[in-house]
Amino acid sequence: MARLVWFRQDLRLLDNDAVLQACQHANEERDKVFFIAMPTLQQYAQHNWSPLKWDLYQRQLNSLGADLAELGHSLEIIKLDWFADCENAIAEFCRTNDITDIYFNREYVFDEIKRDERVTQKLEHNLNIKVHSFDSNLLVPPECIKNGKGEYYKVFTPFFRVWRKYIREHGVAAPYNRASVKSSGVANFSAVNFSLPTISSDIPEADIPILNDSEAWPIGEALIRRNAQRFVREQVQDYKARRDTPAVEGTSKLSAYFEIGALSPRVAAHLLQKASPEFPEGLDDGAHTWLSELAWREFYQHLLFHEPRLAKGEPFQAEQAAFPWRNDRDEFLAWCEGCTGFPIVDAGMRQLNETGWMHNRVRMIVASFLVKDLHINWQWGETYFMQRLIDGSFPANNGGWQWSAGTGTDAAPYFRVFNPTSQGEKFDPDGHYIRKWVAELKDVPNKYIHNPHAYLREQTKQAGMFADDVKSERLYPKPIVDHKKARESFIQTFKQVKNNNERD
Repeated sequence: MARLVWFRQDLRLLDNDAVLQACQHANEERDKVFFIAMPTLQQYAQHNWSPLKWDLYQRQLNSLGADLAELGHSLEIIKLDWFADCENAIAEFCRTNDITDIYFNREYVFDEIKRDERVTQKLEHNLNIKVHSFDSNLLVPPECIKNGKGEYYKVFTPFFRVWRKYIREHGVAAPYNRASVKSSGVANFSAVNFSLPTISSDIPEADIPILNDSEAWPIGEALIRRNAQRFVREQVQDYKARRDTPAVEGTSKLSAYFEIGALSPRVAAHLLQKASPEFPEGLDDGAHTWLSELAWREFYQHLLFHEPRLAKGEPFQAEQAAFPWRNDRDEFLAWCEGCTGFPIVDAGMRQLNETGWMHNRVRMIVASFLVKDLHINWQWGETYFMQRLIDGSFPANNGGWQWSAGTGTDAAPYFRVFNPTSQGEKFDPDGHYIRKWVAELKDVPNKYIHNPHAYLREQTKQAGMFADDVKSERLYPKPIVDHKKARESFIQTFKQVKNNNERD
């Protein structure tokens, strides 16, 4: 007899309930434990996983295989194309290896839920194999937070209050150590390397190289955990004060590891718990704010679980599907390339294109600009982000874009439109972030850094250059839109769509 652990986006041994439960019950019954992973490459590509995220995932998967081998276990990696292939592949593995029980951690998006339902149906009803699922990728399972009417929360603030209450009442279990996973066997692991296929997209393609090498992001469970410990020990107290300043290292940069499951939210919460005996209350401002970011991550996963239509491209506010987007291709490509003429927007897009990551405050600025200044469908931006980000999370990315567009739950009011110039002045006052990513502006004085065009024209005249020669390294494109007019137009159109729906 044997037991099987199925890894998905939970590439860790520490604080992984599927691993712990399989190993504990195997020891009691003297069963063998098998470990498998089934990367579904066509499916991941269709879900717009970036090559950079896939590379990080694959490196961590290989690291996990090496960790298991060190503990006497083997990890078998079975390459598939689609989620629909999983049920037969797992069933065959179970028949071949006399599996009696399978263990995995739940995922909460529509396609993943359907995949797991098909696998469970086949194993339990056709093969009499017991299926055990767990929620160690969340602090609070989505079924456990309801309002007085038994409904899920559509607004973050009351969700956060009840989410903390659940944690306070149920506690946060201390992560167990690797000894509980150790086997007396001897195993080897051979690393694998697969490439994601290319799947055509409905949005215009930008002629910008797509990164596929994640070496700048360290992998290995122990190292990732130490980085989390260092952040909580040395930086979290300043998180609230520094997180909105893109020129400083004020954020944890752990999001990519949460996304692939190399770090669990319970490990993060346990680190915060050490700072306050009343946890999750009693934290200082920085720690409390970081905890709220963990809650935002879970809020969006809960939302996708309760509203599967969001995974099918629908806005949460259904009437906004009728919004008449302009969808100007050239303006979209200018946004992608960081050539809009708005320095903070261009700095953010160039950071994304060159590193596969963007500061969160700047993500909100560039999203607002695409939707509310250029009047381009938020789904174009959502897709572009997913195709580039190393930490691309469908729930968080979808939720963030719908928040910015005013189409989602808990959305920014449609009349709240970020002014990209004043946002730059507020969050990058001296232009350090802008100069780092927009080379054309590296010599512009602070006084002009957020509105550099008049200064650059004067410099161009003095140098005897043509002011319209935007291809020159010393010049910078003119703003592609009048922010004031674009803002007024967006608000008027959005309001009209809402009014039309209310009359209907």
